[in-house]
Amino acid sequence: MNEKRLNPRELAQLEEEKKRKKTRAKYITVGIVLLLMIAMVLFVNSSMFRNGLAALKVGDTKYTVADVNYQYQRAYMQFTQMYGNYLSMFIDTSKPLSEQDCMFTDGGSWDDYFKEVAQNTLVENTAYYKAAMDAGYTLTEEEQADIDSLIENYAYYASVYGYDTDGYLAASFGAGNNEKTVRANMAREQIIARYLEDLKAGYTFTDEEKDAYYEENADTLDQVKYIYKYIALTDDENAESKVKSIADAAAGGDEEAFRAAVLDVTDTEASEATNSPAGIVSQYSGSVTKEELKPGKVFTYGNDSGWYAVYIVSCENNRYNTVSVRHILIKAVDEDGDGVYSDEEKAAALKKIEEIRDEWNGTAGTEEDFARLAETYSEDEGSVSNGGLYENIYKGQMVEEFDAFCFADHQPGDCDIVYGESSAYAGYHLVYFVGADGELYSRVLADDELRGNAYNEQIAAMTEGLTGTRTFMWRYVVKN
Repeated sequence: MNEKRLNPRELAQLEEEKKRKKTRAKYITVGIVLLLMIAMVLFVNSSMFRNGLAALKVGDTKYTVADVNYQYQRAYMQFTQMYGNYLSMFIDTSKPLSEQDCMFTDGGSWDDYFKEVAQNTLVENTAYYKAAMDAGYTLTEEEQADIDSLIENYAYYASVYGYDTDGYLAASFGAGNNEKTVRANMAREQIIARYLEDLKAGYTFTDEEKDAYYEENADTLDQVKYIYKYIALTDDENAESKVKSIADAAAGGDEEAFRAAVLDVTDTEASEATNSPAGIVSQYSGSVTKEELKPGKVFTYGNDSGWYAVYIVSCENNRYNTVSVRHILIKAVDEDGDGVYSDEEKAAALKKIEEIRDEWNGTAGTEEDFARLAETYSEDEGSVSNGGLYENIYKGQMVEEFDAFCFADHQPGDCDIVYGESSAYAGYHLVYFVGADGELYSRVLADDELRGNAYNEQIAAMTEGLTGTRTFMWRYVVKN
């Protein structure tokens, strides 16, 4: 059968139709590409992009960009809180962290540093959370209530600053974060914190083990109170001869003789160090052994920077019983705000504490009666809820006057008024001596170190060999 031949006009129409089809196909393809590009841009800038894909893998556990940003922001906030007014010595907050060299990294930026901290935190938390889950830990009602309260606070501040809650949480904890991701991270942290706290509290040691550990480490656990005078060679080229003349003048004398010698030679006061480890003092001079660190000992030592004259006030091996007391605190009020407590302001506090003592004298004089009065009147927030009780007090723990009462060989039931002044407040304490039958302080110190050593060994074993692998999504981890 013969094919029909097309005339020139029909051929032209056919070619035109083919061109139109190609043009339509090209526009459709371009349109699809544009739609895909728009969708990709929207996805990349959405929270789903940052909390849906893994940026870090730790074993079988995957962490999103939002998770890493959360830890990044937390690390940054903790750093700024730690250094406070000194932050400007490390970071210029007006410039991106990626453009500032960090002293804690080998040629890296502060951005690199906080990313590294975030990664290390997530690697460690992976091990801790798995151990907590294996041990059957779940979020408690109290912990859930704490998280709810925190989220409510963020929601309040979000409304104050014109955000919605998710927007404010993203601004606070990093891109991709919202109420769901923040709650999940907070819940994980609550469980880990309780698990680790229980882990450390779970170790037990016998008195024999504590005593043996203390004997082995007495050089660093014994406590020494000393006063000293340091003269830098940059301030005085005769530093060596001056500290030696101080030592010669104070030899065989008491603390006041040493202070007088310091004033006579340098016209400045001696400095003090209270309850410092003996090991630190013994480092002052290789010629001074621990056995020679006796009260009244005077010695000198120097290095390329300067010279010290040192006087040993007291030595304590910590083999004494800790004590327990109850107290009621009434603070003096700086009415005129001049930063100084006048005699009249102190007298007002004394009058009130004396009235409380009179009320105490009118009771049966039991510890329970004192506890009731403490819960009613005490202005010490740290102990008011448990009747003013402080247990296992060690020497040097409290302000000087309070400390003196605690270790003045009192009998259970002794009660007296003590004045104390610190940088935080000035006030009067009505103190009730409960007893001196607490654990030997040497055992308290040994137990704390033994517990810390066991804990550190266990968590090191838990995280051994565990590493994090960054994915292509890591590039989207950034400080807000």
